[in-house]
Amino acid sequence: MSTSIATPSFSAAPAPAPSKAHDVSLDVLRLVATFMVILIHVSAAGFSQKAQHWWGVNAYESLSRASVPVFFMITGALLLPRAHSIAGVLRRVWRMALALGVWSLAYLVYNKYKVTGLWLPDFSELGHWCMAILRWPVAGHLWYLYTLIAAYFFIPVLAGFFRTTPVRLQCLVLGVWLLAASLVPFAERLFGEARVYVDTRFFYIYPAYLLAGALLYHHLAMRRVWLLASVVGYLLCTAGTATLTWYFSKDAAVNTELYYEYFAPMVVVAAACVFHGVRAAGARFVERYPNAQGPLVFFGNLTFGIYLMHPMVIWELHHAGMPWNFINPWLAIPLVMATVFIICASLTYAIKRIPILRAALPG
Repeated sequence: MSTSIATPSFSAAPAPAPSKAHDVSLDVLRLVATFMVILIHVSAAGFSQKAQHWWGVNAYESLSRASVPVFFMITGALLLPRAHSIAGVLRRVWRMALALGVWSLAYLVYNKYKVTGLWLPDFSELGHWCMAILRWPVAGHLWYLYTLIAAYFFIPVLAGFFRTTPVRLQCLVLGVWLLAASLVPFAERLFGEARVYVDTRFFYIYPAYLLAGALLYHHLAMRRVWLLASVVGYLLCTAGTATLTWYFSKDAAVNTELYYEYFAPMVVVAAACVFHGVRAAGARFVERYPNAQGPLVFFGNLTFGIYLMHPMVIWELHHAGMPWNFINPWLAIPLVMATVFIICASLTYAIKRIPILRAALPG
């Protein structure tokens, strides 16, 4: 199986038909984005504290903010070139809704256990729990599943646009989309009011990530110059995010998270850089070391399960005496991240081998 991806430079042609060959570079990208998500949630506990090593927390948070946007971009790269059917859409929605329901109940049971010490759920609370799941994520990171369910219904519309529209027009639409969904709301948050009124309610940032992922994946060649540009762009955006977060937090009563937001312009650019740069580096790595392909595919298939369960593992490690600052946070945060990844990967692998539980881990 060839791991090189032959993609043209930007042209006026619509998207090519999707290849059936497995692209290992996307597994590399999933792994990097998963590590980033864990890094965010490990370091987040120290963000509100203006402690001695707060810069370590800020640095790791800034390094990782491209994580969830990258997941959306992978989804767009894979699904926008495809033809979609009602059955296919409903199948994806059902799988995601099932996972959402199962893991929401798991977190509700876990939280009840931490309060009462009893693992068995009180069945009289099931109605209340079901309403809670319908109204709001019972664990913060599960918002991503709610958004994916909505995205699956919208993707056929975006896929038709992507498959039939000239690339230059798609780039124009994406540029306006990012202006309306990133720059305008960011400026409004920064300055408190719009300097030039633009009604941005028609636009939202997550569908823009879907389209951006598809465009970068199918129409930007993985050349060395773009890899270098991606590395430089990511480092500059990360440095800018960390510096501005520090500057506007140092004298404030509450640390600002504005520059961490997924619609923040530097996060948008960083996500594009990570998406293209990691894919290009991953493809080159596998070409040079083909024996690495198997482990990368193996762990790539575990990433969604790791995403679903990692907060529980972080909390348990914290209670076991391994929080984000159990030693110097510059060392503790990546060490906890690696430990969480190993534990979650092992649990995901075990769950996937049990047929009755496998459906709770789509992907």
